[in-house]
Amino acid sequence: MDTKGKVEELALLKVAEAQTLIDITEGLEKNHVKGAHKLKKRIKAEIRFLEKGLQKESELKLDHVLCSNLGQLGAMLEVATTVPNVTGILQPFSISGCDKIVVDVVADSGKQWIKVIMRNPKALHLLYISGGRNGTKPLDEVADDFLTCADQHLVFYSAPKVVFWFSSGVSEGLATALEERGVQVIGQRILDHQLGLPDLPLYGFDSEEDEEEEEEEEEEEEEDYDSCSSNQGDEGFQDKKSLHKEKNGKLAIHCVGSNESGYSTSPPLSPDDDGEVTKCQFSTTHIPLTDPSLHSDCHQQKSQNENSIEVPTSKEEIVRKLNLDVTAMIAYVSSTANGGANFVFKEKLLSQQAKWERKYPVKETLEAYFKGRELMACQEAVDHFMSIIGNIGGPEEQSRAKDLVARLTVVPGSDFLKDKVQLGGKVRELARMVFGTGHVHRAITVSSNGNFVRSAAQQGVNLAVLFHQARALTEIRECTASSL
Repeated sequence: MDTKGKVEELALLKVAEAQTLIDITEGLEKNHVKGAHKLKKRIKAEIRFLEKGLQKESELKLDHVLCSNLGQLGAMLEVATTVPNVTGILQPFSISGCDKIVVDVVADSGKQWIKVIMRNPKALHLLYISGGRNGTKPLDEVADDFLTCADQHLVFYSAPKVVFWFSSGVSEGLATALEERGVQVIGQRILDHQLGLPDLPLYGFDSEEDEEEEEEEEEEEEEDYDSCSSNQGDEGFQDKKSLHKEKNGKLAIHCVGSNESGYSTSPPLSPDDDGEVTKCQFSTTHIPLTDPSLHSDCHQQKSQNENSIEVPTSKEEIVRKLNLDVTAMIAYVSSTANGGANFVFKEKLLSQQAKWERKYPVKETLEAYFKGRELMACQEAVDHFMSIIGNIGGPEEQSRAKDLVARLTVVPGSDFLKDKVQLGGKVRELARMVFGTGHVHRAITVSSNGNFVRSAAQQGVNLAVLFHQARALTEIRECTASSL
């Protein structure tokens, strides 16, 4: 087979691999993993590029196929289907409102930020010992950016654990430098002297002649295909040159990557949702549950490599205090959540909630949240809750309400978010008071108020919240309902 035929065969193999990646990505989409659709678009862009080259056989070159981002995107997907509780892919996070990083995989229910790196370990090591070149940061400096950003995006009042996952291996020297900064390193380690480093000055750069040759090569590539317009740069920043090739013992930098924005901290709601959470959903700050029916059923595929890596998870955050919103208190005492779900009510919403309760018992969710933790609520929330119970609660609901309030540590409300979250629309003062009180007491607020959480996120405030399904008080309406 001639060279042209080999290039075409390789391109066809890449397209077939890409179709497999799309299937995996669609599985993540079904499980509401943020960014999965963005990743699928990038894979499709790579397919279009290769198919275009195959149609114009004379223009398809080996470099075009090798420059494909499918390897990096595939490595990202492999990690996303290996680690537990993935909530996002290609998620951008801002640093002090100016720069931003892009986290390849957000795992462990938001408590782990994973950067997937597939570059040649020798090229990475050379970039590290030279302190970077041509505006490209070495990974130890990239790690500093990730750690700074993580400190600004707390999950349950703690910074996410930063993980650098090396799919092609990493030098011992670079791995040690990253770990000294507090980054967790995953991947095969290679002793520095085994890299076959070129005989170059430690902080030297290429000669002017070599640089001119590389610039000419870059110009030629730009005239051919703009094949890397959808690349995701390893540095995680926008507009960074990211794909390195090793050539003659030196680093040639090609392929400019661009990362998209659009990060949102609000939970996905069902299409027919009116602002209330219809399924157990999470913001960016949440903890694992004991109820398996509330977990994502996304298949967690293990690595098939012989030297498969055991994926460590971050240490479980000890949540000692929960702050109950009015919605959580009502759901907990509701007749629907306490054995009264087998009814068809005249009100469509109540019937829908009863149907959800039969499938997703909300009290089991709340009990899992409450177990072993101190429960608190602000006085304003308790007063509003008891007022509702007094007006429309049935005898059993009223009795359960008194028992619940007796378990609570009731504190004065604190409108801590007054200057940060503006009222209006569905953002009410009581909700702001409830979440503000939770923040002041470093407690996780249990609520079904997705509207407020989304609005706060749009105003730059990320809240520590555990979501639950909403339930209404239904005891006094059971007499006019039809039993199942």
